[in-house]
Amino acid sequence: MKPKTREALSGYMFASPVIIIVLLFVIYPIIMIFYYSFTNFNPLETQKFKVPLNPQETIELHIGMFQTDVKSVEEIEEWFDLLTFIQYDVGINLTDEQKDAVFEYFDTEKLLENFIEGKLNTIMTNSEFMTTYMKEEKGLFKKYSPQIVGLENFRRLFNDDYVRISLFNTLLYTLIVVPIQTFLAVLLGVAANSKVKGVKFYKVVFFLPAITSSAAISMIFWLIYSKPGILNRILVTLFGNFGYQPIDWLNNPNTALFSIMLMNVWATAGYFMITFLAGLQDIPNSLYEAADIDGATGRQKFWRITLPLLRPQILFVIVMGTIGCMQVFDQIYFLIENMRNITISFYIYKNAFEYGNMGYASSLALILFGIIMFITFLQRRYIPEEY
Repeated sequence: MKPKTREALSGYMFASPVIIIVLLFVIYPIIMIFYYSFTNFNPLETQKFKVPLNPQETIELHIGMFQTDVKSVEEIEEWFDLLTFIQYDVGINLTDEQKDAVFEYFDTEKLLENFIEGKLNTIMTNSEFMTTYMKEEKGLFKKYSPQIVGLENFRRLFNDDYVRISLFNTLLYTLIVVPIQTFLAVLLGVAANSKVKGVKFYKVVFFLPAITSSAAISMIFWLIYSKPGILNRILVTLFGNFGYQPIDWLNNPNTALFSIMLMNVWATAGYFMITFLAGLQDIPNSLYEAADIDGATGRQKFWRITLPLLRPQILFVIVMGTIGCMQVFDQIYFLIENMRNITISFYIYKNAFEYGNMGYASSLALILFGIIMFITFLQRRYIPEEY
């Protein structure tokens, strides 16, 4: 083996753990989302044929008689409704294709004979039960397989009002939060970089929200924003004589999203402050000393030296902030109860894990992925990194 080949293989061997992790947890999920977006995949249906049951007890409940009291098949035939039994007692919601197969191939006589003979007093899954008594078409009951629906999910999302509402809210959220959090992070970075007493304490205070869990932050702001909360108490004290009435900030569709925006700016500005602080510490002091000699004011140094040299960090913060805002979910999940203020990430979650529409949720996720890629491309293309 050639030395270069051996060296390359050694490199891949050392990198293989990371490559495997990326393939399993990044590349593979993206491929599966793309596949599921063209299907009617429902994760709840994957458990459809795994429900355990005792056939004897199930039949006894269905006909209202104990097995020991039944002497012949004819006694219970009139009480035994096959479709009702399978759908409501066995627990399989039959499709039209499955109903036709059950009518034609299910061996009812064998089932009832085994019941009378006491052969059904065992635990099995409903899939095993169906394949045992289906003469043919057993594959219809072995496992759940999503059906390919083509572009149906994408046609549906263009007619879904909640898609328009959630996309509008997400874009509005991004357009307002990103500029404010970026500007505030720059100011915090400049303050943290100053040579004043106690600056280390302020760095910790500014950064603390970034390492606090979203659930804890949401709980704190729920106490602030609730109708009997701190914010309303302060406003009533200040403006109660002018007719101010307490507002339920999070349940009012006109104020809920803006309340979440304010919370997110507070929670993320300290995180991005670290990025700007690193950039500020890389700026040579000689530039500021030369500006002082030329008689530049603090404002002039900020606009002519600091901001231009922070442009790479500003671009990074804008891109990362945009991606984060486009995917905002935690705060909406914890605090928003009305559907007028939902974001696209929350709507994806709701379809996937509450409604069981994983195929439709996957198509929404692809749309979100495309929007984020497009916005990131525009930012990289039209916002130069260098001054």
